[in-house]
Amino acid sequence: MEVRVMSRKLIKPSVPTLNHLKTLKLSCIDQLAPSAFGSFIFYYPSNGDLTILEKEARLEKLEKSLSETLTRFYPLAGRYIEDGDSIDCNDDGAEYLNARVDGQLARFLKQNCDQAVDQQLNCLIPFENEALEFSQMVLAVQVNMFDCGGLAIGVCLSHKVADGFVIFSFMQGWAMACKVGLEEVVCPSFDMGILFSARDIDKFSIPVLEDNWTKLITKRFVFNGDAISKLKAKVIASSGSAAKRHPSRVEVVTAFIWKARMRVAQVKHGHSRPSLLTLAYNFRGKTSLRIPENPFGNAFKLILAKYKPTDTKFEFPDFVGLIGNAISKTTTECSKTENPDNLFSSAINSMREIHDSLAKMETDICVFTSVCRFPYYEIDFGWGKPAWVSSVHKPSDIVLMMDTKCGTGIEAWATFEEQEMLLFQQDQDIMSYTSKL
Repeated sequence: MEVRVMSRKLIKPSVPTLNHLKTLKLSCIDQLAPSAFGSFIFYYPSNGDLTILEKEARLEKLEKSLSETLTRFYPLAGRYIEDGDSIDCNDDGAEYLNARVDGQLARFLKQNCDQAVDQQLNCLIPFENEALEFSQMVLAVQVNMFDCGGLAIGVCLSHKVADGFVIFSFMQGWAMACKVGLEEVVCPSFDMGILFSARDIDKFSIPVLEDNWTKLITKRFVFNGDAISKLKAKVIASSGSAAKRHPSRVEVVTAFIWKARMRVAQVKHGHSRPSLLTLAYNFRGKTSLRIPENPFGNAFKLILAKYKPTDTKFEFPDFVGLIGNAISKTTTECSKTENPDNLFSSAINSMREIHDSLAKMETDICVFTSVCRFPYYEIDFGWGKPAWVSSVHKPSDIVLMMDTKCGTGIEAWATFEEQEMLLFQQDQDIMSYTSKL
């Protein structure tokens, strides 16, 4: 597949942000986010070959509506100031690339829905390595036009200012502006930096492996609805009728992959090792704090679940229980939280524990995040819903979970070191419970 960038420009808001904040102070939660970009690709078939005029009309509409949308999401057209933990809302513009792709989108989707191609998908986003180096750019978009007129829209948004919720809020807003007009786009709230004011703290953040990202392998493992139902049934059967709660899709898939990762670590090191699992927890609507509706910025903390080789049980339901207990504990703590300082203290304590474990090099860190239940398959620019929404090759050891298009399954996008990936793929349980779409 050949991807040729035809043009590169900066898209500015259609109306200057004179009436808004010129400097947006980020929150203390933003300070803990990694210096990387969150990247996704949205694929839209053409539903028949388009004429040159029809192709150009779609591209013009996308560009115009993005400029309009940036009047609502104006910090995305600014520049991140690392030393000041803020965004200079200077309207310099979001980076915008127009690219042409040789071939038919339908064929591309068939090939890549069967298996994730590590580097090929990254050609469809503006930053092929998700910009591991520091960048002041907040938002970058690459619109890829296939020969048939099908589109793949790749978006990279700085994790320092946005989590998965904000990425999809922005995409929904852009699609709405393109399809029906800017008046239907809801303006996000920019008050998170007031509620969670920035602190003078050590620069703790989610670990990102910057030196060996090219040695990492990304593969996509699909757990369909039937496989997840079977995994849930295992847990419920082991708990009996006394089970207090049924596990979610994300809990069982996370536990299943975590257990497989520990088997891999045991083979790699020749013995069992302690393992620390981290799972991002979206605390919007789950605290007593008056968090504004549709907030701009990061609003997550990390849930930690621990396994020690001295633990007597090593069965799948036990791992589901470890994760479920950690989620329940976090949910209870958040529901009682009335002070932003308490939530921040809990968040930074989790970060410190991760970094302490990394420094000792005696514990394996398994990083998970989920965007399941975010309505990204509802994002319609006016020519239908996406046929697929994909992740990309990541610069760090991580598992990202996304809904399958039907909504009952989960796509687990796993990025591991090459040797670990080979062992993980050969795991009998992984082979038994994962499938192709």
